[in-house]
Amino acid sequence: MPGSRTTNRLPIRTWARAVCALAAAWAAVVAAPAVTAAQPVSAQAPSVAADAGTDYVALGSSFAAGPGIPPVQSSDGADACARSATNYPSLVAREIGADLTDVSCSGATTQHVLRNYQGSRPPQVQAVTPDTRLVTVTIGGNDVNYLGSINAYSCQASGGSNCPAVDRESIERTFPELPGRIGEIVRAVHAVAPQARVYLVTYFTLLPDSGTCAVAPLTDEQAAYERSIAARLAAATADAAAATGATLVDLAGASRGHDACSANPWVESYRPAQGRSTYHPNEAGMRAAADLVHAALASGGVTRTAAFRSGIPGKCADVRAAATADGTPVQLYTCNGTAAQRWTYVPGEGGTLRALGRCLDVSGGGTANGTKVQLWQCNGTGAQRWIPGPDSSLVNPRSGRCLDDPGSSTADGTQLQIWDCNRTAAQRWTPTTA
Repeated sequence: MPGSRTTNRLPIRTWARAVCALAAAWAAVVAAPAVTAAQPVSAQAPSVAADAGTDYVALGSSFAAGPGIPPVQSSDGADACARSATNYPSLVAREIGADLTDVSCSGATTQHVLRNYQGSRPPQVQAVTPDTRLVTVTIGGNDVNYLGSINAYSCQASGGSNCPAVDRESIERTFPELPGRIGEIVRAVHAVAPQARVYLVTYFTLLPDSGTCAVAPLTDEQAAYERSIAARLAAATADAAAATGATLVDLAGASRGHDACSANPWVESYRPAQGRSTYHPNEAGMRAAADLVHAALASGGVTRTAAFRSGIPGKCADVRAAATADGTPVQLYTCNGTAAQRWTYVPGEGGTLRALGRCLDVSGGGTANGTKVQLWQCNGTGAQRWIPGPDSSLVNPRSGRCLDDPGSSTADGTQLQIWDCNRTAAQRWTPTTA
């Protein structure tokens, strides 16, 4: 599972970007070129020990970390922060093939992101480097005691004992400062990583628009106050995005109707199953949040979707029979504009090629010539990483080999493979919307 991991990224990224410069077709969707004669000159890509991909840093509090959602990440501090391997940053990273450094942590405030240690963990923004290209942030709820107050009120309304008090004066004093605090995080990121795209993801909606329910016990007045906190928290995040040029991901709006009282909740209730966290996102919520981030990435041009046309005229990379089962062959097939030939990718940086909700995968993680490729659940491994190479080739950095049409076949149904990079038409894959 991807998480915070130590890699020697600079040499890999330097090589990857040099290769990218030779492959402008990857970064701009263009029409497929005419086939040229095969070039006998070898173009074997250098073998690399790790896998290139977008440097992605996830910052934030528990609504990014995902407490109570198994399994826990293997990243540094994951246990103490209750950081799930299926939180929305992990899902996004696996599905675009990014190098994720996830420092989100339950209980974090804006100050824990900017300048204060949280226990033994340094300020989260220190995870950002000049190579960082993508940052997601979900923060601010703990500054205004969002979860603390709704839990306290639910305890009180349900007749609990030793229920904490809610300091509304402190909450009200903090709200005017909150847009500036969140905006300072965006500016701190850009001070270190000027090219990074920053996405401010709002908090999940916890309560229905009106009323309450047995699993979210609150008085009418308490519920009204919690709705006001939620609305002002979302507004503060939107204001910070507008002030700094960050992209707003409106999870608060998208999750309306998926509150704790709903038939299809994206969050747990006040009385969740054992091991779950009260009023925190569940698996369905994290999946929805990841989908919203994907939509924002596509809208901003960070990812694109296109057919990959072969150097063999009229042929495209295709998922056999548009099947979605793990192990489905990825083949050569007449271009037809169907979903089986629509691949989502990250221009320039490289990463996964994703179709029908799954990723282009080298079978068994193999590295040998002739290893077939298939569709497989996106998993963040090197078997699913692809970067642009010379002459519109697609290089798998783990093996150093290229996506290849065996024997330059023209037959529909030929399963693709990896092979020594050779600059032939059988290894030319041009993204195009036509």
